[in-house]
Amino acid sequence: MAEIPFLNPALIGVGIATGVVWSAIAPERVRGAWWICGCAVLAAALAAALGFVPWFGSLRLGAYGFFLLLAFAIAWWIMRRRALASGIDPEHARVQLALAAITGILGARAWYVIEYQHEFPDPRVAFGPWLAQAADLDRGGAVWYGGLVLAMTTMVIHTLRARVPLVTWADCTAPAVLAGLAIGRIGCWFNGCCYGSVSDLPWAVSRTIPPSTPGGVAVVEHIHPTQLYETIACTILAILVARVAPGRGAASGWALVGYALWRAGNETLRGDYVVRLGQGQGFSLSPLHLTSAQWTALPLFILGVWMLLRSRTPKATS
Repeated sequence: MAEIPFLNPALIGVGIATGVVWSAIAPERVRGAWWICGCAVLAAALAAALGFVPWFGSLRLGAYGFFLLLAFAIAWWIMRRRALASGIDPEHARVQLALAAITGILGARAWYVIEYQHEFPDPRVAFGPWLAQAADLDRGGAVWYGGLVLAMTTMVIHTLRARVPLVTWADCTAPAVLAGLAIGRIGCWFNGCCYGSVSDLPWAVSRTIPPSTPGGVAVVEHIHPTQLYETIACTILAILVARVAPGRGAASGWALVGYALWRAGNETLRGDYVVRLGQGQGFSLSPLHLTSAQWTALPLFILGVWMLLRSRTPKATS
């Protein structure tokens, strides 16, 4: 993995977040590209000048970043093809890709910061260090569901404002999202994150645990390759969903139902975290000891079932 000198990733993160927020809440007359870029640069410079984030740092170039870029490229290709087949301006696919990339990364990072708040300084005591660590998109963790929720929200708002049929567009993006996730999980595999629990199955892979103390002995254990499980599952889902014609909500409905069920099951094989929604926050929302991903799968499953039922009714396209 190579590192190159560059602007600090936290500085870039502050700028991107500001641009997204400004484009969403600013009046129409000051929402152009120059206004968005200007506000983003101003906010990032102000945060650095006040000492909240560093000016300079380095970017890490590795397999994870490569597969992330490849995932967005494949997703755009699929969205564009289905948009053309549905009579939707392919320019809408280009704008949606940019929205998905920016808000998806920010949402995934924000969910991680919330879920793993014990890894960060207390913002009430040390806001500057907290912001610098939270906005460091290059070295921090991410939670895919957070990216999905924020990206889906912004894409829905933009689609409605563009007066593009929402259900038809949801069907266009469903296989694209699944294909992108399938490729992105290969990046997780090379990055060593999102790994599985201990397994004695023939296809289990080796993982080396560094010694906890100087001079200690590293431990090798065999674990489930949960990242590759998800790559295989999402590839199959993407192929199946892509065979469903867009327009009535069936494609997006099957995508939501299929992935929600798969993710809820695959979570039981994960070994990289034991965080439960609500733990360490003064309350508990996990009487069944479910992970946050399993809880998030529930509303996605319900939404998918609703879209499938809706697709069977007359005049379901909208």
